Amino acid sequence: MMPVTINIDLCKSDELCVRDCPLGILKIVEKGQAPIVNPKKAGFCINCGHCVAICPTNAITLNAFADQNATPYPSEKIADPESIEIFFKSRRSVRKFKKTPLSVDEIAELIHLSAYAPSGHNTQPVSWTVLDQPEKVQELAALVADFMNELAAKKHPIAKKLFLSGIARAFTHGQDMICRDAPALAVSWAPNEGITPDTDSIISTAHLELAAHSKGFGACWAGYVVMAAKFSEPVRTFLNVPEHHTLHGALLLGHPSIKYKNIPPRHKAAGEKSSAGFIFPARKNEHN
Repeated sequence: MMPVTINIDLCKSDELCVRDCPLGILKIVEKGQAPIVNPKKAGFCINCGHCVAICPTNAITLNAFADQNATPYPSEKIADPESIEIFFKSRRSVRKFKKTPLSVDEIAELIHLSAYAPSGHNTQPVSWTVLDQPEKVQELAALVADFMNELAAKKHPIAKKLFLSGIARAFTHGQDMICRDAPALAVSWAPNEGITPDTDSIISTAHLELAAHSKGFGACWAGYVVMAAKFSEPVRTFLNVPEHHTLHGALLLGHPSIKYKNIPPRHKAAGEKSSAGFIFPARKNEHN
Protein backbone atom coordinates (compact mmCIF):
# COMPACT_ATOMS: atom_id res chain seq x y z
CA MET A 1 0.00 0.00 0.00
CA MET A 2 1.21 3.48 -0.85
CA PRO A 3 1.70 5.76 2.19
CA VAL A 4 -0.61 8.53 0.95
CA THR A 5 -3.70 8.90 -1.19
CA ILE A 6 -4.20 12.07 -3.25
CA ASN A 7 -7.67 13.11 -4.29
CA ILE A 8 -7.10 14.39 -7.82
CA ASP A 9 -10.46 16.17 -7.81
CA LEU A 10 -9.35 18.33 -4.87
CA CYS A 11 -5.68 18.71 -5.80
CA LYS A 12 -4.71 22.15 -7.18
CA SER A 13 -1.37 20.88 -8.54
CA ASP A 14 0.45 23.63 -6.63
CA GLU A 15 3.34 21.26 -5.77
CA LEU A 16 3.47 22.50 -2.17
CA CYS A 17 3.49 18.94 -0.84
CA VAL A 18 6.23 17.90 -3.25
CA ARG A 19 8.51 20.72 -2.16
CA ASP A 20 7.86 20.24 1.56
CA CYS A 21 8.11 16.44 1.84
CA PRO A 22 11.24 15.87 3.99
CA LEU A 23 12.16 12.65 2.21
CA GLY A 24 11.08 13.41 -1.33
CA ILE A 25 8.34 10.77 -1.36
CA LEU A 26 6.14 12.74 -3.76
CA LYS A 27 7.00 13.75 -7.30
CA ILE A 28 5.49 15.47 -10.33
CA VAL A 29 5.33 13.40 -13.50
CA GLU A 30 3.68 16.04 -15.64
CA LYS A 31 3.41 19.75 -14.91
CA GLY A 32 -0.11 20.75 -13.91
CA GLN A 33 -1.05 17.22 -12.85
CA ALA A 34 -1.50 15.91 -9.34
CA PRO A 35 1.69 14.55 -7.76
CA ILE A 36 2.22 10.84 -7.27
CA VAL A 37 4.12 8.76 -4.76
CA ASN A 38 7.55 7.85 -6.05
CA PRO A 39 7.37 4.04 -5.87
CA LYS A 40 11.12 3.82 -5.26
CA LYS A 41 10.78 5.97 -2.13
CA ALA A 42 7.36 4.90 -0.86
CA GLY A 43 8.92 2.73 1.84
CA PHE A 44 10.77 5.70 3.30
CA CYS A 45 7.63 7.63 4.29
CA ILE A 46 7.67 8.44 8.02
CA ASN A 47 4.01 9.57 8.26
CA CYS A 48 5.12 12.99 9.46
CA GLY A 49 2.05 14.60 7.88
CA HIS A 50 3.81 17.57 6.31
CA CYS A 51 2.02 16.90 3.03
CA VAL A 52 -1.34 16.83 4.82
CA ALA A 53 -0.53 19.93 6.84
CA ILE A 54 0.50 22.06 3.86
CA CYS A 55 -2.26 21.10 1.43
CA PRO A 56 -4.75 24.02 1.19
CA THR A 57 -7.55 21.85 -0.24
CA ASN A 58 -7.23 18.88 2.13
CA ALA A 59 -6.58 16.60 -0.84
CA ILE A 60 -4.12 14.26 0.88
CA THR A 61 -4.78 11.37 3.23
CA LEU A 62 -2.14 9.51 5.21
CA ASN A 63 -3.14 5.89 4.76
CA ALA A 64 -1.74 4.99 8.17
CA PHE A 65 -4.45 7.30 9.58
CA ALA A 66 -7.16 6.65 7.01
CA ASP A 67 -9.80 6.73 9.74
CA GLN A 68 -8.90 10.32 10.64
CA ASN A 69 -9.40 13.49 8.64
CA ALA A 70 -7.00 16.39 8.61
CA THR A 71 -8.25 19.26 10.74
CA PRO A 72 -7.78 22.80 9.44
CA TYR A 73 -7.01 25.34 12.13
CA PRO A 74 -7.67 29.09 11.96
CA SER A 75 -4.51 31.17 12.31
CA GLU A 76 -6.24 33.46 14.80
CA LYS A 77 -6.42 30.52 17.23
CA ILE A 78 -2.62 30.40 17.45
CA ALA A 79 -1.51 32.19 20.61
CA ASP A 80 0.36 35.44 20.13
CA PRO A 81 3.97 35.76 21.40
CA GLU A 82 2.93 37.62 24.55
CA SER A 83 0.45 34.87 25.49
CA ILE A 84 3.05 32.18 24.83
CA GLU A 85 5.54 34.04 27.00
CA ILE A 86 3.06 34.23 29.88
CA PHE A 87 2.18 30.56 29.39
CA PHE A 88 5.82 29.47 29.67
CA LYS A 89 6.65 31.79 32.56
CA SER A 90 3.54 30.80 34.53
CA ARG A 91 4.34 27.09 34.40
CA ARG A 92 5.24 25.79 37.84
CA SER A 93 6.35 22.43 39.20
CA VAL A 94 3.27 21.71 41.27
CA ARG A 95 3.89 19.63 44.39
CA LYS A 96 0.63 20.15 46.26
CA PHE A 97 -2.48 18.46 44.94
CA LYS A 98 -6.14 18.14 45.75
CA LYS A 99 -7.33 14.65 46.55
CA THR A 100 -9.67 14.75 43.54
CA PRO A 101 -8.13 12.36 40.99
CA LEU A 102 -7.69 12.93 37.29
CA SER A 103 -9.64 10.51 35.12
CA VAL A 104 -7.92 8.10 32.77
CA ASP A 105 -9.61 9.90 29.88
CA GLU A 106 -8.13 13.23 30.98
CA ILE A 107 -4.65 11.73 31.16
CA ALA A 108 -5.19 9.94 27.83
CA GLU A 109 -5.92 13.30 26.20
CA LEU A 110 -2.61 14.64 27.54
CA ILE A 111 -0.81 11.61 26.11
CA HIS A 112 -2.54 12.16 22.78
CA LEU A 113 -1.31 15.76 22.71
CA SER A 114 2.22 14.61 23.54
CA ALA A 115 2.19 12.58 20.31
CA TYR A 116 2.57 15.89 18.47
CA ALA A 117 6.03 16.28 19.98
CA PRO A 118 8.96 15.81 17.58
CA SER A 119 10.78 12.48 17.59
CA GLY A 120 13.78 11.20 15.67
CA HIS A 121 12.66 10.27 12.13
CA ASN A 122 9.10 10.54 13.49
CA THR A 123 9.41 7.04 14.96
CA GLN A 124 7.27 8.02 17.97
CA PRO A 125 8.65 5.19 20.12
CA VAL A 126 7.29 6.43 23.46
CA SER A 127 4.92 4.33 25.56
CA TRP A 128 3.31 5.36 28.84
CA THR A 129 2.36 3.71 32.10
CA VAL A 130 -0.30 5.57 34.07
CA LEU A 131 -1.12 5.14 37.74
CA ASP A 132 -4.56 6.71 38.19
CA GLN A 133 -5.16 5.69 41.81
CA PRO A 134 -3.45 7.44 44.76
CA GLU A 135 -2.95 4.09 46.46
CA LYS A 136 -0.91 2.82 43.52
CA VAL A 137 1.19 5.99 43.49
CA GLN A 138 1.95 5.39 47.16
CA GLU A 139 2.92 1.77 46.46
CA LEU A 140 5.38 3.06 43.90
CA ALA A 141 6.75 5.65 46.33
CA ALA A 142 7.35 2.88 48.88
CA LEU A 143 9.34 0.88 46.32
CA VAL A 144 11.41 3.96 45.51
CA ALA A 145 12.02 4.51 49.24
CA ASP A 146 13.26 0.90 49.50
CA PHE A 147 15.67 1.59 46.65
CA MET A 148 16.90 4.73 48.39
CA ASN A 149 17.62 2.75 51.57
CA GLU A 150 19.54 0.16 49.53
CA LEU A 151 21.75 2.85 48.00
CA ALA A 152 22.31 4.42 51.40
CA ALA A 153 23.27 1.04 52.90
CA LYS A 154 25.85 0.60 50.12
CA LYS A 155 27.17 4.10 50.86
CA HIS A 156 26.65 5.03 47.22
CA PRO A 157 27.92 8.59 46.56
CA ILE A 158 24.58 9.68 45.09
CA ALA A 159 22.82 8.59 48.29
CA LYS A 160 24.83 11.05 50.35
CA LYS A 161 24.66 13.81 47.77
CA LEU A 162 20.87 13.66 47.52
CA PHE A 163 20.29 12.74 51.19
CA LEU A 164 18.29 9.70 50.11
CA SER A 165 18.24 8.06 53.54
CA GLY A 166 16.56 11.16 54.96
CA ILE A 167 13.96 11.23 52.18
CA ALA A 168 13.22 7.52 52.70
CA ARG A 169 12.98 8.02 56.46
CA ALA A 170 10.58 10.94 55.99
CA PHE A 171 8.40 8.72 53.80
CA THR A 172 8.11 6.09 56.55
CA HIS A 173 6.94 8.89 58.89
CA GLY A 174 4.20 10.05 56.53
CA GLN A 175 5.97 12.82 54.63
CA ASP A 176 6.03 11.89 50.96
CA MET A 177 8.82 13.81 49.24
CA ILE A 178 9.04 11.15 46.52
CA CYS A 179 5.62 11.39 44.87
CA ARG A 180 4.26 14.32 46.91
CA ASP A 181 0.98 12.50 47.61
CA ALA A 182 0.02 13.00 43.97
CA PRO A 183 -3.25 11.33 42.95
CA ALA A 184 -1.82 10.19 39.60
CA LEU A 185 1.46 9.58 37.84
CA ALA A 186 2.47 9.04 34.22
CA VAL A 187 5.83 7.63 33.16
CA SER A 188 7.27 7.46 29.66
CA TRP A 189 9.49 4.68 28.39
CA ALA A 190 10.98 3.61 25.08
CA PRO A 191 13.05 0.78 23.56
CA ASN A 192 16.78 0.86 24.22
CA GLU A 193 17.41 0.40 20.52
CA GLY A 194 16.31 3.13 18.15
CA ILE A 195 17.24 6.43 16.64
CA THR A 196 16.83 8.76 19.64
CA PRO A 197 14.52 6.94 22.10
CA ASP A 198 15.82 8.69 25.23
CA THR A 199 15.53 12.16 23.72
CA ASP A 200 12.13 11.35 22.21
CA SER A 201 10.81 10.21 25.58
CA ILE A 202 12.02 13.29 27.42
CA ILE A 203 10.63 15.66 24.78
CA SER A 204 7.30 13.82 24.87
CA THR A 205 7.17 14.10 28.66
CA ALA A 206 7.92 17.83 28.46
CA HIS A 207 5.07 18.27 25.98
CA LEU A 208 2.70 16.38 28.29
CA GLU A 209 3.67 18.64 31.18
CA LEU A 210 2.90 21.74 29.10
CA ALA A 211 -0.37 20.18 27.94
CA ALA A 212 -1.29 19.63 31.60
CA HIS A 213 -0.53 23.29 32.35
CA SER A 214 -2.75 24.41 29.46
CA LYS A 215 -5.68 22.52 30.99
CA GLY A 216 -5.13 23.86 34.49
CA PHE A 217 -3.73 20.59 35.86
CA GLY A 218 -0.69 20.44 38.09
CA ALA A 219 2.41 18.50 37.09
CA CYS A 220 5.88 17.93 38.47
CA TRP A 221 8.77 15.82 37.19
CA ALA A 222 9.32 12.84 39.49
CA GLY A 223 13.09 12.59 39.35
CA TYR A 224 13.39 10.04 42.14
CA VAL A 225 11.08 7.68 40.23
CA VAL A 226 13.19 8.02 37.07
CA MET A 227 16.40 7.38 39.01
CA ALA A 228 15.00 4.31 40.75
CA ALA A 229 13.51 2.86 37.56
CA LYS A 230 16.93 2.81 35.90
CA PHE A 231 18.37 0.50 38.56
CA SER A 232 15.54 -1.11 40.57
CA GLU A 233 13.88 -4.15 39.03
CA PRO A 234 10.94 -4.02 41.49
CA VAL A 235 10.21 -0.44 40.36
CA ARG A 236 10.50 -1.38 36.69
CA THR A 237 8.25 -4.40 37.18
CA PHE A 238 5.65 -2.39 39.09
CA LEU A 239 5.52 0.14 36.23
CA ASN A 240 5.34 -2.61 33.59
CA VAL A 241 8.47 -1.40 31.77
CA PRO A 242 9.39 -4.26 29.40
CA GLU A 243 12.82 -5.79 29.09
CA HIS A 244 15.16 -3.87 26.77
CA HIS A 245 13.22 -0.67 27.43
CA THR A 246 14.15 2.27 29.66
CA LEU A 247 12.02 4.74 31.59
CA HIS A 248 13.14 8.30 30.87
CA GLY A 249 10.37 10.58 32.16
CA ALA A 250 7.90 10.66 35.04
CA LEU A 251 5.28 13.24 35.94
CA LEU A 252 3.20 13.64 39.06
CA LEU A 253 -0.27 14.75 37.98
CA GLY A 254 -3.35 16.13 39.65
CA HIS A 255 -5.48 19.15 40.38
CA PRO A 256 -3.31 21.78 42.10
CA SER A 257 -4.39 22.75 45.60
CA ILE A 258 -2.56 26.08 45.33
CA LYS A 259 -2.72 29.02 42.93
CA TYR A 260 0.29 31.06 41.89
CA LYS A 261 -0.05 34.80 41.26
CA ASN A 262 3.37 36.00 40.13
CA ILE A 263 6.23 35.13 37.79
CA PRO A 264 9.50 34.65 39.69
CA PRO A 265 12.77 36.04 38.26
CA ARG A 266 15.26 34.08 36.19
CA HIS A 267 18.74 34.95 34.96
CA LYS A 268 18.61 36.73 31.63
CA ALA A 269 20.43 35.08 28.73
CA ALA A 270 23.82 36.69 28.13
CA GLY A 271 25.76 35.65 25.05
CA GLU A 272 29.53 35.58 24.84
CA LYS A 273 31.22 35.80 21.46
CA SER A 274 33.01 32.63 20.40
CA SER A 275 34.89 31.49 17.29
CA ALA A 276 31.77 29.75 15.96
CA GLY A 277 29.19 32.31 17.04
CA PHE A 278 28.03 32.83 20.61
CA ILE A 279 28.02 30.86 23.84
CA PHE A 280 25.24 31.34 26.36
CA PRO A 281 26.73 29.79 29.51
CA ALA A 282 24.55 28.33 32.22
CA ARG A 283 23.71 30.81 34.95
CA LYS A 284 23.91 28.56 37.98
CA ASN A 285 21.14 29.02 40.52
CA GLU A 286 23.50 29.50 43.44
CA HIS A 287 22.36 30.30 46.93
CA ASN A 288 24.09 33.03 48.91
